[in-house]
Amino acid sequence: MCSLCGTLATGPHWSEAGGDRARVGARRDALRERLVRVALLNRVLAPVGLTVQEWEESAYVLRSPTGETVLADNLTALLAEAERLAKRPLDPLDPAYLERLR
Repeated sequence: MCSLCGTLATGPHWSEAGGDRARVGARRDALRERLVRVALLNRVLAPVGLTVQEWEESAYVLRSPTGETVLADNLTALLAEAERLAKRPLDPLDPAYLERLR
């Protein structure tokens, strides 16, 4: 466990695994993929007022409109925390949510 942030270093989450991490440039490619993922997460979470940032290539920083901040080490944890900060379940098929997403 990281003594600074309290996140568990368990290795890459299944959603972020893949690719040949041994080849030259793999770390750069992994970071690029992670930043694209963060941009998509920001689009998806914008309708509920949440933002995401990449942190140290090992976690995500999730922020609410009131400034509450949470570290999540994978997408599963991030989405659970997003529901907690939004104070409601996040249903990707909710018509009102889809309308706000447009």
